[in-house]
Amino acid sequence: MTSSPAVPTLRQVIDRHLRRADPRVLTAHDRLDVPVGWVHSSEIFEIGPLLAGGELLLTTGLGLGGLDAGTRRHYVRDLAERGVAGLAFEIGRTFDAVPDEMLREGSSARLPIIELRRVLPFIEVCREANTAIVSGELAGLRLRSELDDALHHDLMGSGGVASMLSHVAAVTGRSVVLIGSGGALIAAHGVDDDRSAWRIVDSAVASVPVAVRGREIARLVAGLDAADRPRVPDDQVASLLSVATGPLASALTRSGTRGSALGAQLVSEIVAGRPVRRADLFARLAGSGVSVSDSVVLVTVAAEAPDPRMAEAILSRVAIPSAAVIATVDATVYALVPVTDSPTGGDDPVERVAAAIATAVDPGARITAIVGDGHRLGDVQPGPELSAAISRSLLRCAERLDAASLLTRGGRKVFTSRELAADAAIRTTGSAVRQELREMVAPLIAHDATQSTHLVATLETHLRHGCSATRSAEALHIGRQSLYQRLERIRGLLGFDPTAAAMYPSMMLAVSAFRTSDQTTDGQPYVVSERTTVRRASTM
Repeated sequence: MTSSPAVPTLRQVIDRHLRRADPRVLTAHDRLDVPVGWVHSSEIFEIGPLLAGGELLLTTGLGLGGLDAGTRRHYVRDLAERGVAGLAFEIGRTFDAVPDEMLREGSSARLPIIELRRVLPFIEVCREANTAIVSGELAGLRLRSELDDALHHDLMGSGGVASMLSHVAAVTGRSVVLIGSGGALIAAHGVDDDRSAWRIVDSAVASVPVAVRGREIARLVAGLDAADRPRVPDDQVASLLSVATGPLASALTRSGTRGSALGAQLVSEIVAGRPVRRADLFARLAGSGVSVSDSVVLVTVAAEAPDPRMAEAILSRVAIPSAAVIATVDATVYALVPVTDSPTGGDDPVERVAAAIATAVDPGARITAIVGDGHRLGDVQPGPELSAAISRSLLRCAERLDAASLLTRGGRKVFTSRELAADAAIRTTGSAVRQELREMVAPLIAHDATQSTHLVATLETHLRHGCSATRSAEALHIGRQSLYQRLERIRGLLGFDPTAAAMYPSMMLAVSAFRTSDQTTDGQPYVVSERTTVRRASTM
């Protein structure tokens, strides 16, 4: 693609097509760079209503000869109000000079008046200039069409936003920058670093919004000329940028393995602790394909897998009611999952998301996911409080991934942050209290180590399932009679009933203290698992 001949300015028309008439600009010298859409000649006094604006009008003044000064001033004022680009006035036939009252009115109305001091056939001027104008317009339309084709090819292929910006930069001859509605730098082309990109934004030649469903989600900015590319005039750049807004909006919001690129940028900023105001947050969520309303709850999730793309693919399949926005930061996958709140308030959004993720996880997938808190959009204040709360929740989920990775009973892979709060509390508890709690289950630990049993795992599973024999046996993949035998053995080793109501809180903390023990006597971390030994193998 090459740049098109530009729509000519008044200065260019004077230089190219009126030079033989010895032109002299008499008024509005600062208005010579306005575009000229057509060149027309007329001697009719009431020509104004027939003009659409943007024309250069050629006249010998024949229709003004018998009029008074006030009427000639009205003639000039009417042309200026119609948006005429300029008035070229040939002297020597009707007038020896452009009348003073017309010059004064032209200066006042900022209408360029050009005196033509030699005779030049107007029909030749009109033919030459208008042929050039039409050729330029056709070339511009062709260039816009070629750019549109290239951008849609990028949209359908793997080039993405980066390839789109390279095509826009090549056509405009400008460095281009794409920024989010909240001011974040999304992408750039033709610059060496972020600082250079922001200089482009500060000295923009043209800027156009990228919108989805009436909400601005980003802005495309063109700046300095690129020295190695043909350039188009400043007034043509915005028109070319506008061609890219539709494809860019689709590229930023379309779903895929990574979901929305705009959403990924938003989540990354929130994880990094960057404050995002409510208006910007809502606009960027909507641009990412999230249904934004007072009934929507954003549920936070953090996940890890051997390959982050595995976790991304699983979370991208969770859509209640719309797709999650996902980002990978330092190998941890973070997501915001939108959920429609129940009108009766009886449905827990966190549990819904946890169940949906568990359903999306293949049995053999090696993934751990923590579902955090729900944040209702209808309760949001105007400031950045919501983004700060989401940031804390996402980071808390990530911190608890290690604790969750030790809970391997029955192949469970999805947990809620709140069920791991005891583990988090144990990690911050004094060493004396942790030791006391571990000693409460020490007989079970010793028995598991010497007899290759799973009593600690059995006890914790039974406690976590509300001491329901049916659900505990199902989670442990054993029969109820086998469970009763294990529980009886546990009571015998401890010397008390750990499932008694008075002991329930302490025993939950005790098994958490055991699981979060720094290491065993031989230096290996403890693990509670129905399918592994009590010591975590170094190969795990």
